[in-house]
Amino acid sequence: MRYATVTVRWDEGELHPLDDAVARAPDVSIELTYYINPVRDGTYAELSRIRGEPARIRAVLQATPEVLDYDVPSGSEGITYTHYESAPLMDAMLGVLFDHEIVLEWPVEFVDTATGRGVRVTFLGTERALSEALGDVPDDFGIELERMGDYSSRISDPVATLTDRQREVLAVAVRKGYYEIPRETTHREIADELSVAPGTISKQLQRIEIELISALSTPNE
Repeated sequence: MRYATVTVRWDEGELHPLDDAVARAPDVSIELTYYINPVRDGTYAELSRIRGEPARIRAVLQATPEVLDYDVPSGSEGITYTHYESAPLMDAMLGVLFDHEIVLEWPVEFVDTATGRGVRVTFLGTERALSEALGDVPDDFGIELERMGDYSSRISDPVATLTDRQREVLAVAVRKGYYEIPRETTHREIADELSVAPGTISKQLQRIEIELISALSTPNE
């Protein structure tokens, strides 16, 4: 079995009104989507993790007409249920998965790219199925192949699960003493070296830590 990890990106406001509403909220952000279930009437039910105060998350969802129902339990660390209407571009993206003999590895990670919003996803299948699926991604999306190879559930090197960019950020953070006690650097100092915003570094380090913890806590078969 083969895998392909790709970043799929789109312009803000194009994927779905809910994604656009969250992107415009300075204190709310979608981090992970654990699963999306297509409902028979053409709508979607989704379980995701949204960063932000529960009251603010509820306010954003309440103000989005396309959201039909939602639940943001207090103390759930942002785990959120939403039921929402479909949108053409989202239908097209999910159609790539449903129309080909491939499997999507959940959860899906939301990322900010140089050109807009995006998600990092890993598809599983045969070489032929993966090639056909990636070739069928609509032109409305930008797609970047990050890595591809033989899939194994055994993870001997957790750092190998990171992207090249994530490894670069982690290397700078370690070298500058971010993980020393007491801490010897700041997000701003790391950001200055990498020529990005401090907020970007904060999000990237959080995602790196989630990736490493998940890899280390996954039992080998």
